[in-house]
Amino acid sequence: MSTKKIWDLHMRVSGPLNEEAAEGMRQLAQSIAEEPGVIWKIWTREGESDRFGSTYLFQDLEALETYKAMHLKRLEAFGVTDVTDYVFDIMEELSTINNAPVNDPD
Repeated sequence: MSTKKIWDLHMRVSGPLNEEAAEGMRQLAQSIAEEPGVIWKIWTREGESDRFGSTYLFQDLEALETYKAMHLKRLEAFGVTDVTDYVFDIMEELSTINNAPVNDPD
């Protein structure tokens, strides 16, 4: 079994999604791209609702836990509430059959 981990995060975000908010999210995405141990992140939103989420792939549990502690504090500082999250092991062999991007890049 892989040492990589999936972190699945869900939250509600209040307030308008204007250009200022969009720019803040772009800056956050750039910051996340530079975090140690983060392989990728998928940003999600349920239609036009206030429900947002993210699915991350981390190199290992240590990187995930370090990032998670920092990121949950950051979300709290942004005023984000109603956060739920789950940490999953990856069933890499089966995921690879279905073209999941879980293998180390060449």
